[in-house]
Parts: sequence; C-alpha cells; structure tokens
Amino acid sequence: MRKKLKIGIAYDVKEDYNISSEGYKHCDFSTLAEISVIKRTLEQRGHTVILLGNYEKIFNMFIEKCFPEVDIVLNTAEGIISRNREGWLPSLFEINHIPFSGSDAYTLGLTLNKAHTKIMANYLGIPTPSFYIINHQNDIARIPDDVSPPWIIKPNYEGSSSGVRFVNDSSSLSDVVNELLTIYHQPLLCESYIPGREFTTSILYDKESTKCIGTVEVVRKNGSNIHIYSAEDKYDDTCTKVPANIPDNLLQSIEADAIRLHQFLECCDYSRADYRIDTQGNYYLLELTPLPNVDPDSGFGKCCEYSNYKLGYIYEEILYNALKRFMKD
Repeated sequence: MRKKLKIGIAYDVKEDYNISSEGYKHCDFSTLAEISVIKRTLEQRGHTVILLGNYEKIFNMFIEKCFPEVDIVLNTAEGIISRNREGWLPSLFEINHIPFSGSDAYTLGLTLNKAHTKIMANYLGIPTPSFYIINHQNDIARIPDDVSPPWIIKPNYEGSSSGVRFVNDSSSLSDVVNELLTIYHQPLLCESYIPGREFTTSILYDKESTKCIGTVEVVRKNGSNIHIYSAEDKYDDTCTKVPANIPDNLLQSIEADAIRLHQFLECCDYSRADYRIDTQGNYYLLELTPLPNVDPDSGFGKCCEYSNYKLGYIYEEILYNALKRFMKD
C-alpha cells in the first residue's frame, strides 16, 4: 500500500488579485469551490491537504522560512500577466527542492505559446489548422493565402478560450484585431476555421508510461455541434461533454497523436489535447494544455468519468507519478 501524503495545493483565484468574479477576465483561474472539491476528495482518500495559495503567498513563505513540510505540491496555479506565468511556481519549487505535480517551467512556457506548439506538432506530422501570427495591424495585409477565411483569432498566450473570436471575412478583421491587441497586449494567433466537431483527449503519466484515459466531444446541450468553443460557452454552462462517437481508427489516431506530442514536449503527469474534426473526417490539433482544469465537469474530468476512473484515484496517480519522478532525480 502506498503511503498517505501530506499535500500542498498551489492555486490562483480571482479574489487574490481583486479581480471581479463577473466576466471572463482570467477565467482560467480556479474557483475556491473547485479547489475545495480537490482538497476534500484527497482528504477522503486519507491524505492531509494544506491550501498554499498563489505565487506571491508561496514566495513569501520561502522568504520567511515558513513553507510547510509537505511530501509534494499539487500545482494548479496559472500565474498572471506574463507569458512565463505558468512557470513561476514550478521554477520556485525546483530551486527549493520541493516535489510538485505537472510539467516544468520550460514545457509550460512552450505550450502556452500556441504558435510554437503548432510548429512542434507540424514537425511530428500532426495536422493543425493553417495559421499566422499577428503582432500589429499591418500584419493583416500579410496573412498568407493558405490561411484563408473564415478565421479564428485569439491571444497567443491565453488559456480557457480567453479572447477567442470568429471572423467571417476581412471586412471585420481589423476591428477584432484592434480589440484583442488592446485588451491582451500580446501577439494574436490567426488560424483558418475548421467547421465540424470539437473533441478533447486526456493524457496521464509521462515518458514510456504515457497513456490516454479517454476522449470526449464538446456539444451544445441540445446535442448539436458547437460553432466555436468560447470562454462564454465554457463558463456559462451552454455546452456539455459526451463520450466521443467517431470511427475507431479516427479515435485511435487522435489519441496516439496526443500521446506523441505529450511525450515530445516532455509533459509530465497529465495533459489535455483539443481537436476539431471536419465533415470529411480530417482532424486538426488546436492546442495541448499540460495544466488542464481537473474539476469533475472539466473536459479532463469527463474523460475520467466516462472511462470509469474516479477523480480521486486520478489525483493520486498524478501525485504518485510526480513523486516517483522526483525520487529518480
């Protein structure tokens, strides 16, 4: 029997930054309710759990030499503002020799850059929508012909569908680009829109042990396909996740590609890959997220549920897998 753990949870919530709970700014942050569910689930399985909070709180603990004694940190923190934000805590834990779950700062920084992730996927032969990076308004005139409209425009370093816009033609593109550059102050990813269906694949473990734990489709609550999966859809309860109902060979291909990319990018413990599948059955990787939301209603959580994995067991597998890695190091 594996020993019971003393676990610290690192997390970001809007309340710590005086950000209103209304709206979609920093919607990739956890809620206190979600963190409480994770804490309670681990405690029910016999572990001791300490809520650590965000980077600032944890950094101060190290400065004041009062960081609690833990076996491992379950890291769910997203950070804020900087494109390096997801790597702040992994770097801090690494410097202080504290075992933590999830990928390291390098992998988190690389995958947060959607364009770089797509370049890596293309190198592996994994199909992605054609894309172009827009840094300023003048770049609109330079969009290559193979990145054809309609387009999806989104900030290049954001998560949880923040700022995702559908643009049907060039007549409204300038206004959307101006809006997003003003709000997010970062490059924008412009990619050709893939009409069809949206899927999420969840991955567990790392290196040679990597495996897929399931794939779900994201649909409207009436069962229809989603046009785009926006932040509004994710957090206004307009969609649901159902078991993927696609041909076995197609399912095997997208899951195998998710595993390949997870391994190539050296993701650790868990990740989530998002896909679109068009009307001809061609699939396209949208992005890979090595720090996915793991609450019961998330894409990751639903993959676990439909594959008959209890989330408490998966949380433990993430933590024990991370501990094993640190013991090897």
